[in-house]
Amino acid sequence: MKLGELLLKATGSTPQTGNIKGVCVVCGTEVDNGIPLKECVSDNFTGWSYFFAGNCMCPECAYLFSDQTFRRKSWVALLHGYKVFKNDDAQQILFNPPDTPFFIHIAKTGQKQTWLTCIHRVAHNPHRYFFSHEKYDVPILFEHDRAATYIQIIAEAMAKGLTKTELTTCEFKMKTWQKAIESGYRDFLRELTKFKGDILWEVLVDVYRKAD
Repeated sequence: MKLGELLLKATGSTPQTGNIKGVCVVCGTEVDNGIPLKECVSDNFTGWSYFFAGNCMCPECAYLFSDQTFRRKSWVALLHGYKVFKNDDAQQILFNPPDTPFFIHIAKTGQKQTWLTCIHRVAHNPHRYFFSHEKYDVPILFEHDRAATYIQIIAEAMAKGLTKTELTTCEFKMKTWQKAIESGYRDFLRELTKFKGDILWEVLVDVYRKAD
């Protein structure tokens, strides 16, 4: 199932159809009811690098561009529902996704359609699945056990006073090192550097919220 198909079912919508015979630039499918690109994206569209070679969009993929909410908001879609959520709820949703098939997108500024990298990545396993985050131009793999370990470490680091910027970059201020040395957790700080460049780690730092 393609992402556009899932969103059509999730929202209970009927897709627009066209009369172009060709290849969809989004999913690469050969179609005979394709829609002209100019009817799907505006002159201000900047995501051409996400597209395949082709000459139209299939009805399912064209639907992805019919509602700006898909770009501007964080959302989760499943066969029988579609929900926009605040990023304060992202951690809870990632760890407790809905019934499969589903897909989760996390927006930040609402400017980029990074879910275009996940057209063929609809989730079918709640413990191991791909999702998208606006900051990253690649599908992000969520593995429950690894993510749970990351959250425990992030919570411990935040409790020690580290900032999200420090945790995201794995570059620590001098005063952070001094505190770690004085308080006896220098090795813990050193261990954190192994997460540098780990996209799942960075996303979980971003969405982490302290438990009530």
